[in-house]
Amino acid sequence: MTTLIQSTEQGVLSLTLNRADKRNAFDRELYSALTSALHEADANPDVRVIRLGAEGDCFSAGNDIADFLAEPEQGRRTDPPLYLLQAMRACCKPIVAEVNGKAVGIGATLLLHCDLVYASEGSALMFPFVALGLCPEGGSSQLIPQLAGHVKAFEWLVLGQPCSASDAAQCGLINAVLPVEQLSEQVSKAVAKLAALDPDAVQQSRRRLQQASGERLDALMQAEMDLFEQLLQGDAAQKALNAFVNR
Repeated sequence: MTTLIQSTEQGVLSLTLNRADKRNAFDRELYSALTSALHEADANPDVRVIRLGAEGDCFSAGNDIADFLAEPEQGRRTDPPLYLLQAMRACCKPIVAEVNGKAVGIGATLLLHCDLVYASEGSALMFPFVALGLCPEGGSSQLIPQLAGHVKAFEWLVLGQPCSASDAAQCGLINAVLPVEQLSEQVSKAVAKLAALDPDAVQQSRRRLQQASGERLDALMQAEMDLFEQLLQGDAAQKALNAFVNR
């Protein structure tokens, strides 16, 4: 079974996380598939918009912890998520996310690098890094305080309190919250509108908007992952992650 479903129609590439039995948690195969799909879409002139969604009622539970703890064949454990986020940053094509259910860890931080994000009622973003002896990643330590302020960012990123879809919309982390039966239709309208626009104008505009954060954000993402990797070797993280796997 493929971990990522891909289809293209009228300039829209739909990428659907397909590990519903694992709550769409990211293992190395899914990281690789999604990263490769983004690179391929960037090079394909027939693709104007990327639509990112997930099977089931959980957008993503974050890392597949058992897979994440396994020794990598090469590189660092944090390389696959960093490569994915870098691919999202570098992609010229706009990315529109359809979030139904919980988005946890990397499943939440990757949304910070989408251009439009729509979520269903009852959805939530969760950042349980510190509870696992780790630190925020994906540029979240900069982007979330910028949008929501320090105190809310601390509540979500350090205390690990869930960020409800309504709170996320209020502070600009997502665009809108919709009844679940209306979510897909709203996303379809958004991607169709983007696909109908001049692709060069859209892509150049995306790049200009990204330049506000630019190299500073890229460097921060690398620094976050370096610290994440360091903390991952510590006793607190190893104990918490192994307890999670063996619960």
